[in-house]
Amino acid sequence: MKKIMLAVAMTALTIGASAQALMVSSAHQDMKKNYLNKAKEEIDKACEHPDTKEDAKTWCYKALIYARIGGEAQNKKSKYKNLAPDWAEQAYSAALECKRLDTKQEWAKQVNEVFSFVGTDVNSRAYDAYREKNYAEAQRLAEMATEMFNNAGQSQYANESLYMAGISAFTLQDTASVKKHFTALTRKRTDKELVYKTLFNLYKAEGDESQAMKVANLFQRNCKTNPEAYLMGAEGYLLSKNVEKAKEMLDNALTISKDDANTYPVMLVKVGTILDESAGEYEQAEAKFQESLTLVPEQFGANYGIGKMYYNRAVDKNNAANALDPFDEASVGLYDKLNEEAKGFFRQAITYLEKSVAYIDGLTDENAKASQRVNLINSLRALQNAYSRVDMLDESTAVKTRVEQLMSAQ
Repeated sequence: MKKIMLAVAMTALTIGASAQALMVSSAHQDMKKNYLNKAKEEIDKACEHPDTKEDAKTWCYKALIYARIGGEAQNKKSKYKNLAPDWAEQAYSAALECKRLDTKQEWAKQVNEVFSFVGTDVNSRAYDAYREKNYAEAQRLAEMATEMFNNAGQSQYANESLYMAGISAFTLQDTASVKKHFTALTRKRTDKELVYKTLFNLYKAEGDESQAMKVANLFQRNCKTNPEAYLMGAEGYLLSKNVEKAKEMLDNALTISKDDANTYPVMLVKVGTILDESAGEYEQAEAKFQESLTLVPEQFGANYGIGKMYYNRAVDKNNAANALDPFDEASVGLYDKLNEEAKGFFRQAITYLEKSVAYIDGLTDENAKASQRVNLINSLRALQNAYSRVDMLDESTAVKTRVEQLMSAQ
């Protein structure tokens, strides 16, 4: 009798297990027939039942069914568009569970397709959130998409999502997340300049010269033909006052861009600016600016670069004069000398600042002119003060009026 009862019990267990397996297959068939409400109900039960919840196939079918629901959710006319608002999270978690259980990788192809499909949708929503200025949501979604694409083995798309996550974090001033995401991209040899420049500037602002230099070295290693990498290297060396190594980097940047007629004049301006502002090598800086003007006579960058350089040197002379003790008779001659030198620099600045303004005023493309608006206002303000310092008061007043008009038009 005991043997008969045991046989009956075993038969019942087999029937129960078969019934659950049948429900999994039925859910898959209902998905194919687009009976998605029924398929969803069946697969949800199968994922909770002890006879099928440890089977990779169950979770694969759940991932596929919820992904199909997600496809319907994108069709506004579909009767299933609101069947599972959390379809992406459900499909993703199901795919992860299938991957965990699928030790023989029988379902890897289907699961990777789900990872890719869901990742694409989530990434698209991240971009939408960013455009809507919901940066926290954009970062959250982009981080999710990164994980999904990584699980699908699609590193290129994962890197794009990771970049979006980093950009969103930067907008939120979430420095820790920016470093985390952008550092990961540097390890993946990204060629995006903004990644390296953002990290470099963050470490520079924190006074971490060593880490800033590591970023510059990574930029050069990963992007050997990008002259911007060597400009960053120069700035890194200048942080530690290593002017000779900085000049070596600047020479490398010019050598790399020498054969590009469009890039080289711009690179000369950038090199000149670094020599002026960071290295204090004024003669060498002007030589680079002048070389750029020889190649492209009509431009803003080199004219403004020289004008600003002379303007700042004039201000330094004025400040040095004003720092003298006014009651020290021995300083009177030096005071006058410094002020005259300042006026000389202001006059030289005026020549190039006028040219920078004239270049912008001469633009015929209104969009190009609009993009130069900040440069125009900066040039005019410097010009206004320079005119005033050399007693060109009518010219200074006219420029002041123009600046006021530009500012009121904003």
